[in-house]
Amino acid sequence: MKYAITTIALVAGIAAGVASADGSPYSPGLVYGWNGVGTGHGVRYVAFGMPKSTIVAAVRARDGRVLRSNVVRGEYGVPLVAYNGTSGGLSGDRKSLVLGWYGPLPGQSGKTRFVVLDTRTLDARRAIVLDGSWSFDAVSPTAGTLYFTEHLRAGDRPLYRVRTYDARSGRLGGAIVDRLEGEEEMGGQPVARASSALGRWAYTLYARRGDEPFVHALDTVKREAFCIDLPLRLGYGAQWALGLELGRDGKSLAVIRGRSEVAAVDTATWKVSS
Repeated sequence: MKYAITTIALVAGIAAGVASADGSPYSPGLVYGWNGVGTGHGVRYVAFGMPKSTIVAAVRARDGRVLRSNVVRGEYGVPLVAYNGTSGGLSGDRKSLVLGWYGPLPGQSGKTRFVVLDTRTLDARRAIVLDGSWSFDAVSPTAGTLYFTEHLRAGDRPLYRVRTYDARSGRLGGAIVDRLEGEEEMGGQPVARASSALGRWAYTLYARRGDEPFVHALDTVKREAFCIDLPLRLGYGAQWALGLELGRDGKSLAVIRGRSEVAAVDTATWKVSS
């Protein structure tokens, strides 16, 4: 009966076109409803908030048919990884789904909560509670390593760092250091995201006020990151209109503005042409 009620409620929500996204002062936010996150194989995982719980379901993308659903204790949403609406949380092998919730503002006391679900059953595999302000960033192909962004400062000039979380041991690791410049703290706003086919590489384009944009290339398997500055003379507002497109062979990352390619990054050497 509980399963039937959940399914009926979910179908009713989808039929009504329920879909929304909530932002936050320090991250792109969370998405609820039909948008969710897709597998690329005709299935989407969606979340609907309820008081103190969340309806999670796998639905068929073409018609919204519910394939399976579950109720998870706690309030969660599908994480957004860029302000252009790109969602994340699904591992490359499509066996794990990470959902998140909002934490306190940077500098304030409180906790941020996440949950890892088994996509085959939609049961909670692990609950994660971190002190402070955090958001989801990426997940390795088999979900052995999760990547969370620790927000140190919000506002027009945010400051944050990406840290690892070992899903097997439940231990939070250190910050990911930029292999090109040796820095672990970053600034800017994530405006676009592109990922390799199995999710090993997560490429995020950041806009920066008073500076040039850059791409953060994260190797989710080796736990390495590379920050590539883009030689583009664009104002802060114009940087928000940039997008990313990864070539089919994964060897080139195009920076797009409208219909034009304004820069290209060689993903083997990190050299930029414009």
